Amino acid sequence: MTVFVGKILTMDDKGTIAEAVSVDELGRIVKVGTEKDVMDGLASGVETIRLEPQQVLMPGFIDPHMHLLPTLIQGLLGTHNLAPCLPPPYDTNSKYCASHSDLLGALQSMTKSPPGKGDSKEFILGMNLDPSRQQFIKGKCGDLGDVNFMDQPKLFLDACVSKDRPVLILDQSGHLAYVNQKAFNAVCGCSATDDQDTCNKKCTKVADGIKGGRWASQNGQFTGLLEESPAFKPFMLAMEKSLPLGLMHTNPIQLVENYEKDIRNTIQELRRAGLTTIADGGLAGKAQIQTVKFLAEQKNFPLRITGVVTYDSASSEKIQPTGPACDPSKDSQCRLPKWLGAGGIKLWVDGSTQGCTASLESPYQYLTTGHCSDAKEGKADFDDSTEIIEALRPLWNTKAWRFQLHANGNRANKWAIETFNHLQLETVNPHRVLFIHNTVGEDSISQDIGNMGKGKYVTPGGKTVPALDARATHLIGHVAYWGDAFHQMLGEKTAKNIDPTAFDLKYGVPFSFHSDSMVTPSRPLWFVEQAVTRRTWAYPDFKHSYVLGPEHKVSVEQALRAITVEPARQHELDQWVGSIEPRKVADFVVLGANPLDYDESKKGDPTKISQIKVIQTYLNGKPTVGND
Repeated sequence: MTVFVGKILTMDDKGTIAEAVSVDELGRIVKVGTEKDVMDGLASGVETIRLEPQQVLMPGFIDPHMHLLPTLIQGLLGTHNLAPCLPPPYDTNSKYCASHSDLLGALQSMTKSPPGKGDSKEFILGMNLDPSRQQFIKGKCGDLGDVNFMDQPKLFLDACVSKDRPVLILDQSGHLAYVNQKAFNAVCGCSATDDQDTCNKKCTKVADGIKGGRWASQNGQFTGLLEESPAFKPFMLAMEKSLPLGLMHTNPIQLVENYEKDIRNTIQELRRAGLTTIADGGLAGKAQIQTVKFLAEQKNFPLRITGVVTYDSASSEKIQPTGPACDPSKDSQCRLPKWLGAGGIKLWVDGSTQGCTASLESPYQYLTTGHCSDAKEGKADFDDSTEIIEALRPLWNTKAWRFQLHANGNRANKWAIETFNHLQLETVNPHRVLFIHNTVGEDSISQDIGNMGKGKYVTPGGKTVPALDARATHLIGHVAYWGDAFHQMLGEKTAKNIDPTAFDLKYGVPFSFHSDSMVTPSRPLWFVEQAVTRRTWAYPDFKHSYVLGPEHKVSVEQALRAITVEPARQHELDQWVGSIEPRKVADFVVLGANPLDYDESKKGDPTKISQIKVIQTYLNGKPTVGND
């Protein structure tokens, strides 16, 4: 038996602050309460861990939506990580990002090994370019006149990176990518003797076979802009198999083995952020499921992982939902495993708000004066909600999966609502459903989501839908990192309602916060600060900072629930983790200060929450191991 003594934020539904918690030898919580009550009856030699007076212990943090394998690859890139700097409170990467304030400068900053003899077929890979925040300064490389980057990215990759080797650059949104002509040649099978028209015909044949994505074109020629992951998957598969991104799709376990040391460093960054559980929100098939399971089962791995499977791979590979190998709530000898199984289904309704591919409708649209000047109402990945319903119905009818729909724009969220309610009318599914991102907010959308949970949603045809436990998770970094960009792209009225937590609270919609890593860093205490302050910064120099949508500020306690108990509930893990209560598992984080003291209602300074130190994390009551 081990007893932790100090200030304990349990995050239970009563908001209990305890003095002590006891944990048995299998890592299960036995008792929570005052020190006297918890210690009563225990042997004198019981192990006791006493916190320092200023420290607090609380449930380990949970990131409910991130992408682990791309996050690990991002950690391998060095100068090929082209992300712009983060605002001053969060900047930890100034070594590389200082040269990334402008778009073409970021491309030029990549250090490239020289090609081999002749035209090398080895791809040059970059990640996290972000035209929505990085200035486009004409003439910095190449002489392309008045051509804009988004109109002809392949020309700029030739001029700024390489015209002798294939180049693939992934946008930080994860929904766009950029390639040069050599990359098209590699994917389309163009030979050195093919003229441009012949190569373009070959590429058209490949492009026509892509479902759910698009290669942008102008005047019959592909521009190098790729929209959505199915569009850039052929380029990933064409990479040399030794390259990390190629391995992610061809042999992900070999990726982990080949880059073990660098991957370990990235995993430790997650541990140092206070995380004890992460949800991988888009595992594309059995190979990727096996890889994250392989990672979780490594000795001294400091995290639990639960998986969400892409709907198309679940269908095509006949994947069945899984849970942990044993359940401590049912098996008295079970120590909860770190691999929690893959029991969720993920579908993308639309793309990225900052990538100009969120699906919008009146009263919202992209402004003609902003970064997405030609995007109008954006794009969806499907023609309508009926098509989504058809795609999900076979999996829904099994009643075995929980479902999560990625929806950024207001139209995408309305389609997600229509989809869930149509399916629930047909077949009642007992599992929780999740709206991922729910970025561009409307009062009526949150009202509909709230009514779903209460069994009060009525279809346009007048039918009342059986209650469906519907929840939302917000990429709260949208506010801090892209808030000003959204102001320019969408207008003030729309931008102030991104990540609309006030609407959630108004209609009783439970919400969490996530990173969508590699899109933003997985730093839960940053999420808390960003949700409580709603501060945003104007790129590139951060001199202009303001509060975006102050009406959507939340309290520190509400934000802490959004990184602990609420994400546990969203993934149906709350019988084990998310709060400190008897019979749950002892997954803890110790912090150097109490975040509740930083709430404005207590005269605290919430802009300092991100500076609170993570002292230690625990799984099953045992300290996780680091390489610090």
